Amino acid sequence: MAVNAQANFDWNQNCQKAYTEIINLKFGHGKEFLKTEKQKNPRNLLPYFIENYIDFLTIQIGEEERDFNRLKENKNNRLDIIKKGDESSPWFLYSQAEIHLQWAGNRLKFEEYLTAAYEINKAYRLLTKNQEIHPDFILNMKSLGILHALIGSIPNNYSWALSTIGMEGSVSQGMAEMQSLIDSAKKNTEYAFIIDETYFMYSFLKMNLQNDPTGLQLILNDIKRSNNLLLNFAACQLASKLKKNDLAISILEKRIQTNAHYPFYYLEYLLGVFKQNKLNPSAIKHFEKYVSFFEGQSYIKSAYMRISWHYLLQGDFNNFKQAQDNINNYGNILVDSDKEAQNFFEKRSQPNLHLLKSRLLFDGGYHSKALKSLKKIKNPVQLSNVKHIIEYFYRKGRIYDEMQKSSLAKENYQKTIDLGRNTNYFFAAKSALQLAIIHEKNASNTKAIFYFKECIAMEDHEYEQSLEQKAKAGLNRLK
Repeated sequence: MAVNAQANFDWNQNCQKAYTEIINLKFGHGKEFLKTEKQKNPRNLLPYFIENYIDFLTIQIGEEERDFNRLKENKNNRLDIIKKGDESSPWFLYSQAEIHLQWAGNRLKFEEYLTAAYEINKAYRLLTKNQEIHPDFILNMKSLGILHALIGSIPNNYSWALSTIGMEGSVSQGMAEMQSLIDSAKKNTEYAFIIDETYFMYSFLKMNLQNDPTGLQLILNDIKRSNNLLLNFAACQLASKLKKNDLAISILEKRIQTNAHYPFYYLEYLLGVFKQNKLNPSAIKHFEKYVSFFEGQSYIKSAYMRISWHYLLQGDFNNFKQAQDNINNYGNILVDSDKEAQNFFEKRSQPNLHLLKSRLLFDGGYHSKALKSLKKIKNPVQLSNVKHIIEYFYRKGRIYDEMQKSSLAKENYQKTIDLGRNTNYFFAAKSALQLAIIHEKNASNTKAIFYFKECIAMEDHEYEQSLEQKAKAGLNRLK
């Protein structure tokens, strides 16, 4: 494309409508508005920035390597065009930073870590510079907030690398910046368009980096009735995190997903998970739809593990074994749930039925039923293997914790740590994290710090990276 010296950045009605359609996953509708804008205002460069959202969301949701490889070259083409624009506009540096950041997210999905690190660093510098030049351009706060929060949660063994290149931030700083943007956008209609995207990012960061159920509930109140599929995704995860499993099911069952939307099969997987948490046998149809139609690799192994659980709960051992074998034949092990599933296949273990029911019911927030299932195990020491014994005390600790019976929770968490500290199961590290959170709530900061560090010190176990990140975020909160 030939762009002359008068190229500009005009966030007009066509651009806003295109962006809104794309954030709603209606890529075809968005492209129509972009096409119209390019024809009417060929000097406006914002359509090239907005187009990048289509590539980003296609790769993030579809997870297809062929899309990733096919769309890669668009990045530099778009940046070359945008760099010909008006340098005095706040959109000039912002749009470049966003494109770098979105592609970093895509590369992380496909393990191109070195390039992703370069792009994150580049985005950080562009956004920081833009904030200095245009402090009133509040959109900077979205991605600066994300970066500051993530920088603040990086595990210790990587933090030295950030300090050497001058990247600084904390979880509290990043979260405050994003909340500030949401508050400003609610008051200023000029920026109202950014609320959905910011809420989407903000909700996942808050779930993972801050121990703040009240804050999560406030976000859920704001987004639970949205018609945006991305916010349906965020809302059902928030509801699940807050142990409102029935609400999570309701949000997904009421979602509006048409042929105009880019397929979002992961929502089928989640609906299966939430139904299985109720021990509802109809969960299987959602897992089967997911493994049949989703062409990416993530959560495939997990879906087959859950299909095997369905058959085990039904007492159908032949189909249980067959589904367990399928874990090994499909998907990859990039996400924790798939690592758990692969491990489940390799050990060829059959879950204890009472422990499995207790786990599922607990995950759904049905605590009394979960405890009832656990109490059917009369003598945990006589369970068939060490993992089941450790899991028994862990599950008991988690249930009592949620039931606000903290002395019983602490007792069972400590038993879990004592029994499981040197195993590769996650139970002991997670128990240390939960003990730290109990002490943090009670303002016993010395004990909280001890258990956060205890969690970090345990190595070579399941979910190690995510548990360490949460413990690091906990230590940051207590500074």
